[in-house]
Amino acid sequence: MKIPPEAWKGTYAHQLGMTFDQVEPGRTKASLQVMPHHCNPNRVCHGGAIFTLADDSMGGAVHSLCPEGTVPAATQVNIHYARSARAGDRLDVDTRVVSHGRRTALLESRVTDAKQRLVALLTASYLFVEPR
Repeated sequence: MKIPPEAWKGTYAHQLGMTFDQVEPGRTKASLQVMPHHCNPNRVCHGGAIFTLADDSMGGAVHSLCPEGTVPAATQVNIHYARSARAGDRLDVDTRVVSHGRRTALLESRVTDAKQRLVALLTASYLFVEPR
């Protein structure tokens, strides 16, 4: 099942300012224009904003691959920060499902800046579960 674009309206990621630029089965591309309110007291983009950008991108990529009657639930997410971003920077995330089966999926997200420099690398595992 693919999540329709209007379903993202009003969500946390939407409120953050994230936009989905491409959504297809097993892959999403999204972006975030870093604003001053995304930054911590050190004037760099808060790691939580970067994580949210990638996390929602991963959810969009894996959701369409769920077996009928299930939804994806992250069981583990690892993030490695490579460089900082500042207000005015644009961050792009490219997420791909690396492997999936009937019950699990593995994903990778690469967050880059406008110069295509790696900002963060994330890997995640998802379990397909019946919704409550």
